[in-house]
Amino acid sequence: MKIILPFLLFFIVGCSNNEKENETEVKTKSDLEKYDELVWCGMLYFKDQKYENSLSNFQDAFRIKSDENVSDYFYASTAALNINKDKIVKDLIVTAIQKINASENYFDRFDEFNPYKGKELFTDIKINYSKYKSDFFNNLKYPEIYKEIELLVEKDQKVRTDGSSGQEMRKVDSLNIKRLIEINKEYGWFDKQWLLLWHHRGIHRDDNYVWNYFRPLIKEKIEKGELRKSYWARFDDEKSMLDGNDFQIYETYWNNYDQFPIENINKVDSLRSSVGLPPLAYMEKVYDVELPEDYAGKLSSTIKIK
Repeated sequence: MKIILPFLLFFIVGCSNNEKENETEVKTKSDLEKYDELVWCGMLYFKDQKYENSLSNFQDAFRIKSDENVSDYFYASTAALNINKDKIVKDLIVTAIQKINASENYFDRFDEFNPYKGKELFTDIKINYSKYKSDFFNNLKYPEIYKEIELLVEKDQKVRTDGSSGQEMRKVDSLNIKRLIEINKEYGWFDKQWLLLWHHRGIHRDDNYVWNYFRPLIKEKIEKGELRKSYWARFDDEKSMLDGNDFQIYETYWNNYDQFPIENINKVDSLRSSVGLPPLAYMEKVYDVELPEDYAGKLSSTIKIK
């Protein structure tokens, strides 16, 4: 019988608090890393129904980066709804639209909002949604380029859902990526382009014109703290899974344990931490991810409370 020795890898997050943090440690973290840690705390408090603490950590995160993630704004809004802070709720949702282009469809189907849809603030937001979206585009440096990338993404998705041949899909991908390189050279990086790059993932470590351009660009942006260190994690997991290794490194494919197990279950949390990902125990608590039976990591029961 194979015996798996248990281990404890504690997830200790310095949630927002009134104590002065170690200045040296803070200076070594990028804004994205500080943002993510506050959001993790916000989500943990949310799951524990400690909505004041949850909202406070989300708000601290937004003070660091105000245009990062729509879901974070929506969970922060739900925390505020639970403590009857309707003005804050509306401000957060409107900010998500004006600064991150929150999809109206996502707003409509965000389950956590359902018990509160009768509130007047939701009616007001729906009535003014188009105006808030216009505010987003009016504040962009290159609105036409942003819209062009949206069209490239639409082409990317259409060719994958309309019964087109593999040859046609490859043609669209090739035209899209050539134009994307031109855009990046002239206008810089756009976060919305991730999907277009993802569809060239099978060759992301190879010598080719696509990744010979984007790989050093992404590396530089990671080093500057402008992209997360985890950028390559899903790329590398998929490459490992499909190159005959049949395992995951970082466990970014949550529902594929049986087909693609984790390469080293005892080190997976430290590997995830090295690229700025939370431990699997966090994913279980926050997203109800089913963990492998031989995983023994734990969340710390000691979290600083603001």
